[in-house]
Amino acid sequence: MDPIDAIGYVASQFAGGIAAALLLRALFGGVATGLGTPTLAHDLALGGVSLTITPVAGFIIEAVLAFFLVTVVLSTAVAGRAGNLAPLAIGMTLTFNILMGGALTGAAFNPARALGPMVATGKFDDAWLYMAAPIVGAIIAAILHTGLRWLAQEGIASGRMAETPAE
Repeated sequence: MDPIDAIGYVASQFAGGIAAALLLRALFGGVATGLGTPTLAHDLALGGVSLTITPVAGFIIEAVLAFFLVTVVLSTAVAGRAGNLAPLAIGMTLTFNILMGGALTGAAFNPARALGPMVATGKFDDAWLYMAAPIVGAIIAAILHTGLRWLAQEGIASGRMAETPAE
């Protein structure tokens, strides 16, 4: 993807997220529902313990969720190894991410998904976290995927390795 296409893709994602949140605000008659604005958990009851997610912990959780999603997309859909099962693997990863992170951080793991409701509600609490963490997680996943592909190619070239999990 060339840089112009990438910028257009990112701008389209942000525009879609904002438009969807504004539509929800119009349909629901206001912002009382929160419109899906991600928030860090405060006094979340887990058994007999009350848990509050700090911004640092929230950043790590959101980055890890994005890492898992991007790793699965790169390993299935992009690498082409999963065939018709790639959508199932991606959907199951999304489900796992939401179940794991929903109560803790809102499980946005996509800057456009987080920004839309923030714009519609005017609540930008921890916006930096929801913008930066998924990008960090995705970059780490891409570096790992690229590194494993390179190692696989080097191994094949030297005759030491036939295949790795990334290829």
